[in-house]
Amino acid sequence: MKMYRHGFVAAFLAACLWGGAAATPPAPQLLPPDTLALLSMPDWSQIRSSAATSPVQLLWNDPLMRPFRDKLVKKLETEVFAKLEKDTGIKLAEYAELLQGQLSLAITRNGWTGTPDPLPGLVLILDARDKAPVLTAKLTDLRKRITDAGQTLKTEKVRDIEFTRLTLNPDAESGAAEAGSVPKLSLAFGQVGSVLVAGMHTRDLERVVGRLGGAGMPHLGEEAAFAADQQAFFRDTQVYGWIHFAPLAEVLTKIATTAAGAAGEDSPVQPDKLIGALGLKGLKTLAFGARDTAEGSLVDLNLNAPSAERKGLLKLLTTEAKDAGIPAFVPADAVAFWRWRLDGKKLWATLEGMMNEIQPGILDFVVAQLDAGLKERDPNLDFKRSFILNLGDDLIGYQKAPKSAEPKDLLSQPSLFLLGSANVDPLLSALRSALALFPTPIKDREFLGRRIYTLTLPDLTGSGSPSELHLAASGGYLAIAGEASTLEEYLRSSDTKPKPLAETPGLREAAQKLGGTGSGLFGFQNDAEQLRPYWDAVRANPGLFFGLATAQNPALGEALGEDQKELEQKVAEWVDFALLPEFSKVAKYFHLTVYTGTMSSGGYTLRTFTPLPPQLRR
Repeated sequence: MKMYRHGFVAAFLAACLWGGAAATPPAPQLLPPDTLALLSMPDWSQIRSSAATSPVQLLWNDPLMRPFRDKLVKKLETEVFAKLEKDTGIKLAEYAELLQGQLSLAITRNGWTGTPDPLPGLVLILDARDKAPVLTAKLTDLRKRITDAGQTLKTEKVRDIEFTRLTLNPDAESGAAEAGSVPKLSLAFGQVGSVLVAGMHTRDLERVVGRLGGAGMPHLGEEAAFAADQQAFFRDTQVYGWIHFAPLAEVLTKIATTAAGAAGEDSPVQPDKLIGALGLKGLKTLAFGARDTAEGSLVDLNLNAPSAERKGLLKLLTTEAKDAGIPAFVPADAVAFWRWRLDGKKLWATLEGMMNEIQPGILDFVVAQLDAGLKERDPNLDFKRSFILNLGDDLIGYQKAPKSAEPKDLLSQPSLFLLGSANVDPLLSALRSALALFPTPIKDREFLGRRIYTLTLPDLTGSGSPSELHLAASGGYLAIAGEASTLEEYLRSSDTKPKPLAETPGLREAAQKLGGTGSGLFGFQNDAEQLRPYWDAVRANPGLFFGLATAQNPALGEALGEDQKELEQKVAEWVDFALLPEFSKVAKYFHLTVYTGTMSSGGYTLRTFTPLPPQLRR
């Protein structure tokens, strides 16, 4: 009995010690306060588990994908992994098993002011958890391989932990490079318990190692700028990223000012004034967080710009907190939709203020030149009074699937853009007059009692097929489309009452997951129907992959010339689209995505939600 009690106590103490060792603090509690950027995956095992049941992974593992998958994987194994193992002796699969806990990568300021010395720091934190012995063995093996390759390693102590330092650019270290022209770069790595820590600067390593050992010192988690974003966006996330933009803006301003001074050229636009006018000084942080739930995937992206300091580009994003729901006239076969309650007159005022701060009077000059051209046609026309002051607060756009698998159709989906206005006729008249300045004449015709104006646009891409622009006013909107049929469908929608997109199964529930459509910006994408035509097109014609690229950019086709065929063959050796299954057989892995945008006193937040496809729900 006594032996049993002693064994129990020993096991209990061992469990406590192991539990304490395994509880590695999260990255914000390890990194120094001057961290500029952080990308962190707090628990890789959770990501691995979540990915195993994700639609993308289930699609990849589907037996129907096996011919395509096997060819790509075999090529990777023979052309990449086998060669890497032969050249370095490193087996990536063996190193991959070290990913058990957190994996974090950070950039620290380290006194950086924009000059090569000092440079920002780089810190890597990887927690192997119960694979700590494997980590030890791999680091020992790595040191041997580096020295066997003829490179010199140095050893240094960081809080009694042995670190190995490798010079990344030996030429700079040996003085072979011109003095001062190339900064010396090195990376030190070591193991603290189950954690691999690597970094460029000893100062950063001391902070991380100290915090891993429980030392009380300032850390990123205590910084107000980070703590606010962490509370709002990083809780329960599987992946998150953060950029402290305020200090970056300071350094960018200094670099730009120094470069302008070195150039010695007088410029009416000073870098400091330009950065200020664009509003970049008002942007404090950028943050994103992503997580998978039983219902689907959520992603938050936030631009932290307090309203009191918001100007320039950031102020252009100002969104009215109004309904951005899908109107009844948007047809059910639309594969993408967005609606933005952006006040046009306020937008113009912000743009005017920004441009005047950069170069006073520049926007007024442009408008005056436009007015001069317009008055030759109509002496009473004033573009600002007729167009700008008649702008509303409602922008709508939607797309339909391509009409065919031809490259030109795949690259130009039928789409409609609507510009809301309480006084839409003068708006259309002003825009039509402005477009009349193009060398090609504007044609007009009547359709259901309304005038449709058509302008043939110049062929700027050299594709040989100039596009058209069709305009009409109806229902409180100025409608603009690239195809006449799309515009005509909108004009007749009040009579035909098409089946509305808003009734798409699952769409309303997905929108509610983000708080509804009342934030001023709402968007939708039918992922399955967006992908379907492209999937089937490249499956039937694998060479279409390059055909799309060259159709969109004819100059690329000319540059590739005869090499394009050879390049297509090399790509086909790796990725054979002909081996893909019919899209209808894998469509169950795709569903829809919705997103909303919200403006608050603290900044602008864009949220997206991709619900789990219905056929994959348990």
